Amino acid sequence: MTVRTRTRGLAAASAVVLLLGLAACGGGGDDESGDSESSGKPTQDPDVTFTGDPVTVMTISTYDTDTLNAKAVLDVAQGAVVQINNAGGIGGHELKLITCNDEADPNKAADCARQAADEGVAALVGGFTANGDAIMPVLEEAGIPWFAPPGISAAELSSEYSYPITSGVLGLAGLGQLGAEDGCGSVASVNYDLPSAGQISQLVDLALENADADKSTLIKVPTTTTDFSTIAQETSEYDCAVVGTPPQAFLGVAAAGAQLGSTTKYYVVPGGLTDSVAANGAEAVEGTKSLSNFPDFDDPIWDEAKKYVGDLSDDENGGLSGLYFQNTWVGFRTFLSLVKNSDDFSASGIKATLDATTQVDTDGFTPPFSFAEEFPAPGLERVFNYQELTFVIKDGKLQQDGTEYTDMRTALVSAS
Repeated sequence: MTVRTRTRGLAAASAVVLLLGLAACGGGGDDESGDSESSGKPTQDPDVTFTGDPVTVMTISTYDTDTLNAKAVLDVAQGAVVQINNAGGIGGHELKLITCNDEADPNKAADCARQAADEGVAALVGGFTANGDAIMPVLEEAGIPWFAPPGISAAELSSEYSYPITSGVLGLAGLGQLGAEDGCGSVASVNYDLPSAGQISQLVDLALENADADKSTLIKVPTTTTDFSTIAQETSEYDCAVVGTPPQAFLGVAAAGAQLGSTTKYYVVPGGLTDSVAANGAEAVEGTKSLSNFPDFDDPIWDEAKKYVGDLSDDENGGLSGLYFQNTWVGFRTFLSLVKNSDDFSASGIKATLDATTQVDTDGFTPPFSFAEEFPAPGLERVFNYQELTFVIKDGKLQQDGTEYTDMRTALVSAS
């Protein structure tokens, strides 16, 4: 597919990724990871024997802060490691996991990366952090690849040491395309009042313009507001709204809109809809749509994740229905499928294996894609997976809307 070359909005939009991270994991608090014995999830089988030296990886997440708390991502990583090791490891080698909390601090994030270098890890895998711009330079200097990064920072979307498996910010253009297909005559782009707000609108507008639809109108939400009635009133004047705020702000707008009798249809940033959003929003969020690279959490493909990770239903970020939790699980499964037959499990050996992979097998979680085909937009070269599924909140439940994948690149191709 040839993508239309007018990609200035896309390139600029690499700066929106921090806001997208907040939208997908927006809560603080003291979530505690449960131990395996108390949760009933499997532990590593001591009778499994391994050959050769262990392969060590690191997963970084952010927790115990006022704004972000994604400690349960580490539960997902640990569960994936136990499953891999109980099945014989990676090519007979035991997989060892080091975890690190960056505490939402770029300096501590860089320290995590330096720890990875000091301990000779083969790769970073999955995780959740908004500090990729502090992590990637350290990894580059040490020659360590980051497999399945959250895709929140600009560096993760451009560094040759980054190997994302999700579509990242391309999903915003996809939401604009979805709104146009649904017949949205007027569209609001609702975002926090941050410098990146206009750039998010640019992405949405690229898709709307390419579908011969009118551009969106930007509605800025004050970052400290707790009264969303004014925002809801303004949003209610539009047929549809593409919302890029964290979940609590979206729920506030939707609830206030429902009280006003608003009929506006919502499209929420990829990663921003979870089971908890559907449950807490009730009728106010009925019909809300979003996109994801991964199948519905009710799909049997997630059964092993549920078994090995345990019950995360009380997690404030939606647990395993959340994008970055799913990305970490799929990241470990894909890492296994790509490197298990390698003869070189050093960081450089794994990078060479990934660079040569033209058919990325995600263990059935996504259609195959290639790490040899970079995206033709400056700053977004490392977006490789363009295929997304549509999700909708229906009857109070977040569910997959059909089985057809949409190529996000079509949102950037003129309809004329």
